[in-house]
Amino acid sequence: MVPDPGLLGEVVVSSVNPITVKEDTIEYKASAYKVREGAPVEDVIKKLPDVVVDKDGGITAQGKTVSRVRVNGKDFFGGDVQTATKNLPADIIDNIQIIDDYGDQANLTGIKGDDPEKIININIRRDRNKGYFGSVTAAAGNDERYAGGLVANRFNNEQQISFIGSINNTNSNLFNFGGGGRGGGARGANFGGGERGGFGAGNGITLSKSAGLNYRDAWGKKIQVYGSYSYSGRDNRSISSSESQDINPKNIRFTTSDRTSQSTNDNHRLTFNLEYRMDTANFLKLSPYFSTSTLSSTSQGESSISRPGYHTFNANQNSGNSSAPNGGTDFSFNHRFPKRGRNFNISGTYNYSYRDADQSIYNTYANTDSSIIPITEMDTIQKQGIGSINKNIRTQARVSYTEPIAQGTYLELNYEWNRSATNNEKTVNDIDPISDAETFNIVQSNHFDYQFVTNRIGANIRVQRKKYNYTIGVVSQPSTLSGQSIGKNISTSYHNTNWLPSARFVYNIARGNTFTATLNGSSREPDFFQLQPVADSSNLNNIVIGNPNLQAELTRRLSVQYNKFDAKSGRSLFSNISFDQTDNKIVNSRINNVSGTGRTTTYLNTDGFYNISANGSFTQPFSNRKYSTTLSVFGTYNNNISYTDYQRNKGRNLNIRPSAVFRVDLENIIDAQVNVGYTFYNTTTRYATYTNTTRAKTLNLGVGGKNYFFKDLTLGYDFTKTINYNFSSNVNSNPVILNLYTEYRFLKRKVATIRLQGYDLFNQNTGITRTINETTITDSRTNRLARYFLLTFNLRLQKFSGTGGFQRNQNRQGREEDGQFNRQQGDGQGGGRQNGGGGGFRGGGGGGRNN
Repeated sequence: MVPDPGLLGEVVVSSVNPITVKEDTIEYKASAYKVREGAPVEDVIKKLPDVVVDKDGGITAQGKTVSRVRVNGKDFFGGDVQTATKNLPADIIDNIQIIDDYGDQANLTGIKGDDPEKIININIRRDRNKGYFGSVTAAAGNDERYAGGLVANRFNNEQQISFIGSINNTNSNLFNFGGGGRGGGARGANFGGGERGGFGAGNGITLSKSAGLNYRDAWGKKIQVYGSYSYSGRDNRSISSSESQDINPKNIRFTTSDRTSQSTNDNHRLTFNLEYRMDTANFLKLSPYFSTSTLSSTSQGESSISRPGYHTFNANQNSGNSSAPNGGTDFSFNHRFPKRGRNFNISGTYNYSYRDADQSIYNTYANTDSSIIPITEMDTIQKQGIGSINKNIRTQARVSYTEPIAQGTYLELNYEWNRSATNNEKTVNDIDPISDAETFNIVQSNHFDYQFVTNRIGANIRVQRKKYNYTIGVVSQPSTLSGQSIGKNISTSYHNTNWLPSARFVYNIARGNTFTATLNGSSREPDFFQLQPVADSSNLNNIVIGNPNLQAELTRRLSVQYNKFDAKSGRSLFSNISFDQTDNKIVNSRINNVSGTGRTTTYLNTDGFYNISANGSFTQPFSNRKYSTTLSVFGTYNNNISYTDYQRNKGRNLNIRPSAVFRVDLENIIDAQVNVGYTFYNTTTRYATYTNTTRAKTLNLGVGGKNYFFKDLTLGYDFTKTINYNFSSNVNSNPVILNLYTEYRFLKRKVATIRLQGYDLFNQNTGITRTINETTITDSRTNRLARYFLLTFNLRLQKFSGTGGFQRNQNRQGREEDGQFNRQQGDGQGGGRQNGGGGGFRGGGGGGRNN
């Protein structure tokens, strides 16, 4: 036999799956979800299964709101969600992780206590972690619409410096300092950037401006630091109308209102983190933070309240100013002993918050009594100046110790001390509407202090095996709540001990197939507004008075999660269900006046409250992820307890939102989706002798996406039709929203883009919401930014070490590290969203939303 030599053609071997499912993390390979070069990370996130990006840029994953974003494992701009997703380019991303985060202590010790927060971690590709990248944006349109932005980043491995600045009057979201996040009140926020997405989102008309600087570096081999400074200013004007119905059989009443408001809000926020890894056994983290905000607002409105025999017309004017500094620090120290599994951790938090507010109110009431003959009328004028100062100090200390007692079995002991101390001073002056003479109102003024202290003692057994792990234990929580009204001889004191379960079970059925069950509990103290026994009579039709005898709430929670991903077919299933039961739930107790339309609201503790929520999403890709279908459903059911005129009421609220999305993703041809969503509301309120049921429905239809022509020309579109059923007549609206844009790329390496876009071409954008609160159903309508046109210029630059200049080809970059996904057997996983038109200006729409 004679050998016959030959050259084998190019063979690409890749074992990378587009989705990796782990215990608390779902990881998506970014290169498996193709987007246009220069696109932001948000465009990739929109394609991830069971992840929803709404029109405001907020993100929901597996049915829970994403509260924070990290880059390479560290907070980026304090965790702002849209800062990273709208301003980081997709072509530098390696993977995106959706994580159930239990906090720094859990990451260090493995002890997972309270409910996790949902976060996103964006990992940068190694070959894109050293260089410069950024963009400049300028936009102008009709009706004096404009937008401008600057994004600049310098990444040098561990060192990252980022600057973002923006100004616009197109309702793009900026730092709003309203986000959550563990570890301090100054953390977490939302940011909308640049020219992409968010235009027209939100209620009212808003002028926004912002600037921020993010810094991260390694100071030697043992110390890492990262932090940010952010400024945000917002000037908002909104016009709203609402109609509400109180279905209390003893006092059926209808309320209509119209309101115009103007507010100016300025915020500053500074965060800093220092991580000191002393050696392999000891780790220390310090996280100081500071924020301050000022708010100035004015509003005026009219309302009409009717009940059998009585009617009140109210005209009101309000203005106010407030300032609220807030600061503190978190710390954590962890020590690993030489014996494997033995661990000691101590952590703590100190937070100081202060709020100084002044308010001026002017109300006129025209009351009509037709229950008797002759009909009587009475007018009332109320003018007051209200000043309040609120101080709060929260202190927490926690110690935990883990001891191995057998192979793969550990004993965990922990103790946590929490103290919240609040001081509230309220001064009310009655003002004569004619002479403006002020008189001190001693009845409504108050100085109230209260303290809430808990001691949480826990013991757990944790077992780790190859296929499963579980934790089971118990928590004892003694608590003390005490308060006193200075000068009024009013005090409250409450002591209690609660026993809470602590259990968690994780079973790794197979690769990409996990089952998790968690049982835990928590308590919540009443706030000072609910406790202080002094009437707030700033609205004579709804006087509010606290209850000093309130007890803390106790909530027990059971949640179950099942995730499955099939690498061969690309099929994915994500599902979860949770059940909450609350003892001593703090609820409203409303007592209507025997005559007239006024009422008094106070607070009570009661049992019987529970809530069930479930979320499921199934995605099936076809033809190498060129097509995909996603079916999803979200539902909630709660049994809400309230009291009206001394009657105990059960309000059972059902909300179901099924949706379906079909996506087409042909590279450099079309990236589009068709979606349909349906929302069903059902509210049943049960009284002792009467049951009332109300229903409402919303149907959302949408088509959104992008078509590519001649390599550099893009046509984008976002069409949504919303149909509302059984909403109140004065707020009902079935808007048709159509957004279009055409975009052209030019200059060398296509770094420049010019876009002409038209927003809400049919001029029908409006905000419709339904709120169910105890025995009252309220339908509201608020103005939103309607039709306008905008011309936008964007210049993008990137330069990374080793690329030989500015690099624009995202597809070639993806192949360098990830291989040819199109040749990989079983690589498939297409994207699908529960809602929204993909690629328009709003980044979403439809999918079972009601607003």
